[in-house]
Formats: sequence, C-alpha cells, structure tokens
Amino acid sequence: DNMAFGGIYDQAGGGFARYSTDKTWTVPHFEKMLYDNSQLVSLYSHAYQFYGDEEYARIVRETLEFVGRELSDKSGGFYSSLDADSEGEEGKFYVLSEEEIDKIIGENAEIFKTFYGVTRRGNFEEKNILVKTMSLAELGKKFEMATEDAAAMVDAGKKKLMDIRADRIRPGLDDKVLTALNGLMIVGYLDAYFALGDKSYLNKALACGEFILKKQIEKSGKISRNYKEGKSSINGFLDDYSYTILAFIKLYEA
Repeated sequence: DNMAFGGIYDQAGGGFARYSTDKTWTVPHFEKMLYDNSQLVSLYSHAYQFYGDEEYARIVRETLEFVGRELSDKSGGFYSSLDADSEGEEGKFYVLSEEEIDKIIGENAEIFKTFYGVTRRGNFEEKNILVKTMSLAELGKKFEMATEDAAAMVDAGKKKLMDIRADRIRPGLDDKVLTALNGLMIVGYLDAYFALGDKSYLNKALACGEFILKKQIEKSGKISRNYKEGKSSINGFLDDYSYTILAFIKLYEA
C-alpha cells in the first residue's frame, strides 16, 4: 500500500522506480527496471485476487500501460530499463514545480495538488514528486463532491502531465532484450490476465513467448541471453533457462 501511494510509484505514468532513497517511499532512484515491474505486476495481481481491492487492479493496469508504452520492442520482447537521468539531471523527466503544475492543470489544480501533496517548497530539490496523500473517497469528501467526480478530475490532470512529458527529453533507454527478464514479464502479463481477465494481456504474453521460441531458443535447446537489433547473442545463464521454463509452464496453464 505504501509503495503504491509513494513516489517510488510513478503516479502520473505508471510503473515503479528501482528503489526508494528514504523510509517513506517518497524519493526514488528514478531508474525503472523491467525485472522490478514484471514481478510487481505479479504481486499486485495476486493482491487483487486475494483482497479484491480495486487499487491493486489499477496499479496492475497502469504498470502494464507503462511497460507497453515505454519498454516494448517490435519483436514482441521487452527492453531492460529506463535511466534515471535526462539532460544530465536525475528525475528531471518526472518532477514539476508547483507553479508548473498550476499552469498545466488549470482550474482543478487545487484538487490535484491536495491529492498528490504538491507544495511550493516541493519534496525533491524544490520540485514535486507526486505522492498520494489520501484515497479518492477522502478527496471527494474534502471538496464536497462525488468520488467519481474527484477521480475524473485527477485522471484528467494526469493526462495533462503525460502530454507535457511527451515534449520533454526522455531518459536513456537500455534496449537490450534479455531472455530471463522477458520470462518474468510473460509471468507478469499472465498473472494479470488470470486476475483481471483482460485478453490483451494473454496476447502480449503469447507474443513474447513466440519471440523467445523463435529467436532465443535453438533446436538443441540452447538458449541465448541477449537480443538486440535483430541479433541474438551470449550463452544463456541459469536465470535465462529457469525463467523461460517458468514462463512456458505458465503459458501452458493459460
């Protein structure tokens, strides 16, 4: 719950940063790794199955939207990570001042800022990392509106922030497609499919499975570790074999 509310989770764009630099999950090291996000999709999928909490389902959906948008290769595989830095500054792609948020969000800025704890002082080098401070129900109550209306305003604000990000210089991309990590991502998509019933998640898992089968596994059973620019390379390590096996068992179950 605290990770999902905190700055280690990208509240605007979905997906988790590599780790937090504090005890409150507020300030992340902004690098985003495929292996973290694949396993966290599985975790929140299982949490949703057990507790039925829609917040967990939202985290799954948004994280997979991030993976699909920013870490997907045309082969059907997935890239390894996004850097923390852009333009030589850590987190610059993700953080905003209060003044910038006021300008971007417009008339509903106060509601948005209250929900995400935005202040003039900020929580990271005089800028703001978005951190949820309350539930949507609590936000609606505070501003005397229906929860659904509060949620719609927050979602509209997030969309505006993502439009601004589209024009920013992006963090560097590690575009290696590693077999082991793709095995974990297949498992993540299938856990999400089992939890939420979204057929598109199954299709993503199948496409990645086909990619591994055709590009990374030789007829002898030998697995290659890396795929980049149309070429497979490096003998597979133990994790490449184990996570590929796990992924294909899960694909068989699906």
